[in-house]
Amino acid sequence: MKVNVDLKAGFLESLKREVLAALTPEERAVIEVSTGEMGNKPDAVKLGWLKMRTGDIWTKQRYTRALKKTMDKLKAAAAREGGKE
Repeated sequence: MKVNVDLKAGFLESLKREVLAALTPEERAVIEVSTGEMGNKPDAVKLGWLKMRTGDIWTKQRYTRALKKTMDKLKAAAAREGGKE
């Protein structure tokens, strides 16, 4: 499965592809919708895209929580990767 993540800005660019590939499909969808072109869309569009992508109904609260959880997970992975180098 191809991960379409815009790595132009932020700490995501420092993560290795293996870290992003280890995310669950839901976490990948949340990252994809929050970055790149989708990051500039209204929340209703993001929630609709998430519903199409995952097949589940999404609320703004669920999206916000999932994004925070995923970003915390990626920050921890970035810290671990940074400590190895």
